[in-house]
Amino acid sequence: MAAVEKRDIPTNEHVQSVLGALAQWGHPAKGNVIIQLDIPRKLWMEKLANAGQNPEIATNDHFIVGHVHISRSADADPIRVHLRQLCKQFGFVLLFESIRPSSDGNTLFLQIAMLPRDVFSLSGRLFRLMAAMERDSNVRVASLSHTHVVYQADTLAQLLREPDVSHPFLASTATFAYVGQAGAPLCYKRLGSAGMLVHSAKTSISAVETLIYIDGYSLLEAVGLAFMPNKAKQNGLSPLEQPHVLFAACSEQEAIWIANTAESLWKMDTPSRVFITSKPYGDTAKSLTPGQPLALIRSAAGQTQWLDGTRFYQEMNTRLSNRRTANSKTAF
Repeated sequence: MAAVEKRDIPTNEHVQSVLGALAQWGHPAKGNVIIQLDIPRKLWMEKLANAGQNPEIATNDHFIVGHVHISRSADADPIRVHLRQLCKQFGFVLLFESIRPSSDGNTLFLQIAMLPRDVFSLSGRLFRLMAAMERDSNVRVASLSHTHVVYQADTLAQLLREPDVSHPFLASTATFAYVGQAGAPLCYKRLGSAGMLVHSAKTSISAVETLIYIDGYSLLEAVGLAFMPNKAKQNGLSPLEQPHVLFAACSEQEAIWIANTAESLWKMDTPSRVFITSKPYGDTAKSLTPGQPLALIRSAAGQTQWLDGTRFYQEMNTRLSNRRTANSKTAF
């Protein structure tokens, strides 16, 4: 499920609307519940102030929040020392660090906040930092980003017991959620440092990550090249393995949904927000057209733009054409 606030004003009510919808759907007694939100700036202002830091730092566009899970069986102290060293090595200044048992009790939940010494190739550096952190098998990074945070637990009830999730300052304008269990047809995968991806496809996620983090494509371009063979060939790339059944991804300020079969993805438009779901939600939900991508682009100024069908292809062609002409990377 994805829900996007039309006014682009972060509210706790928006987050609660998604959590309430998940509760209405029902969920497995044991599975996997993941929710991705915009960085809750007001909540982090409070966290920084309580830690003796300047709370206004949380309003910086390059303020980074990390959610890291450490195995309960591991010695957390030397691991935390190593993670601090890695942050410094990759050019980040650590401002905040706390650790507590995760809401499901399976791991230790480490929260960090930091600023980059410089913003050059910020997304790529965060991607490489995450990979370096996870070379330790006791470490799993849920999110490390300057745009979003991810909370996860085994069940929705456990997720709701997470102190941040129950905090009134937890607010977002875009919320992406996934509830799954072993053997479920849809799979969740963290899409690098950029965000979340839910899919049922043969396409390698690492191939999409390579397009974004190594080759410098935006999510919209990467998805077009990954799932449209003609576009891949025109840009000197080998088409990725097909077919896909459902692909939903969020990367920084862009989100994309594609379904190859009817009634795989649904859209419901309400006065306050738009829902995109994998099964009908609400009486006015409409099935997305099979094979036609739907994209959401959120600007730094707080404007949202929906691109479907022809408009999606026009935007993708414009970006790829400008890339070839200017020989420069597309800005995220």
